[in-house]
Amino acid sequence: MKAQPAPVAATQPRLRLAAFWYAVGAGLLLAVAALSLMPLPDVGVGDKLSHVATYFVLAGYFSVLARRRRSLLSVALGMMAYGALIEIAQGLTGYRHAEWGDLLANAAGTFAGLLLHFTPLARVLEWIDSGLARIVSQ
Repeated sequence: MKAQPAPVAATQPRLRLAAFWYAVGAGLLLAVAALSLMPLPDVGVGDKLSHVATYFVLAGYFSVLARRRRSLLSVALGMMAYGALIEIAQGLTGYRHAEWGDLLANAAGTFAGLLLHFTPLARVLEWIDSGLARIVSQ
């Protein structure tokens, strides 16, 4: 017996402006990289807390973009690789330092951010996308 093709609705992206949202994500990654590699003054926020918060936002954003739960592994691995590359780059600057503790803080933020995929907040981007798509299509 032949396998039936997936229904059209199941193969279409749930975000009508998906390319825009991925571009926003790329912008977030570039902004984090730039800020991570600049010499910055101490702003009074704990270094590890800023790592947890940053990776929570990044992983949370990309987990909301993920259509399937199995994509979350890719998000997690991508965030961990990204964080490791940033740490290596910081170690090469001469004015920033690579730290194992930063990688652990990144991991904590990443795994906390992934949990957003399972909350009602995961639908907020779809709601915004739907509204923006209506505006753009007018």
